Amino acid sequence: MSVGTEESLLPVIRALMECHTQVERLAARHIESLGLTPAQFDVVATLGDTAGMTCKELGEHTLITKGTLTPVLTRLEERGLVRRERGEQDCRQVIVSLTPKGEAVYRETFMPHVTFMRAYLAKMSPEHQGRLVTLLNELKGAFAE
Repeated sequence: MSVGTEESLLPVIRALMECHTQVERLAARHIESLGLTPAQFDVVATLGDTAGMTCKELGEHTLITKGTLTPVLTRLEERGLVRRERGEQDCRQVIVSLTPKGEAVYRETFMPHVTFMRAYLAKMSPEHQGRLVTLLNELKGAFAE
């Protein structure tokens, strides 16, 4: 790769990282104002409107690393927001579900956060949003190879 090509990638990488940082910072501040950490919100939002998931499924559907998931679940369980139970079909599985208190927290936080984020994303036209999703998925695929 030539120096000119490497230099031309720097603005793309910088813009991507700056955008990620700003979105993450803004979202985290709002989620914390709702009484959850971003990781706790991720779990509550993922489990909301479901009968529960195995820990493996939860790990696949959240942005939380495997090593972080167990402590997050422990803190949510201590707060009475989730329960962990052995699977009926396979006792090696652990099914995680929201408690009634957790369901209430889901209802109190999920849509308010979506509405909060929508206000920022609405600054882009639906066409630009669609194009952005396509480009980001393409980029994600390139990094997944």
